Amino acid sequence: MELTEDSFRALARSSPWRWSTLHLIHRSGIVSRVAGEHVEAWLARPDGIRIVGPDGRRIRNSLPDQRPDGRPTGPWRPPEPTYRPDGLVARRPGDPWAQTMLCDDLFWGNYHWVAMLDPVELSHHVDVSDLRGDQVAGRPVWRARLVAEDGYEPRCGGNCCELLYSEVGLRCDFPNPEDVPQEWRGRSYPDGYDVALDVATGVVVRCHPVGGDPTCAPWLENDILDHEAFAPHD
Repeated sequence: MELTEDSFRALARSSPWRWSTLHLIHRSGIVSRVAGEHVEAWLARPDGIRIVGPDGRRIRNSLPDQRPDGRPTGPWRPPEPTYRPDGLVARRPGDPWAQTMLCDDLFWGNYHWVAMLDPVELSHHVDVSDLRGDQVAGRPVWRARLVAEDGYEPRCGGNCCELLYSEVGLRCDFPNPEDVPQEWRGRSYPDGYDVALDVATGVVVRCHPVGGDPTCAPWLENDILDHEAFAPHD
């Protein structure tokens, strides 16, 4: 696949069709306040998720207790999209309910987690620049600088869980400026975000604020250890 603005957008909308199991180390400003420096997660579709903290304590487990070899209990069959010649998704299924359910079964904490696993919100109404190939945790990634534009549609906006924390993201929930709570007005936002997508899975592996005042802006990092990995037995 050739890295272009168009293919970067296509990769961002392709993630649910590019993996069914995932093993990763996750760090973010949100996680660091509730679980120490990082969490380790195993995700398996259609079964669920297991998360442990840095001390090995289990934080969440929705995986079945009995899986003979640790593999998913059944195949992952998301609604069929329309594919491009390069194998990326050209158009996702039109059913809004199907769209919502693609990653919600792997929800943890808030929708920032869901958005990183299915970053379709980065596939449109986002300015894409500074494209380059790179590696994160030894895996090929596509990097770009992203800026939310009018029409940006995060999985959960209003400066709650959008990947691109911005005034545009705030307006998703408050299209009338007069409805914005007084204490939220005049917030300082980063100029944009440096975002890296794992090429094999489409998952966001780096999302760092750039420029402006990034001190209060959300950020996240994922080190993918394997995308064909199964959770160990307890």
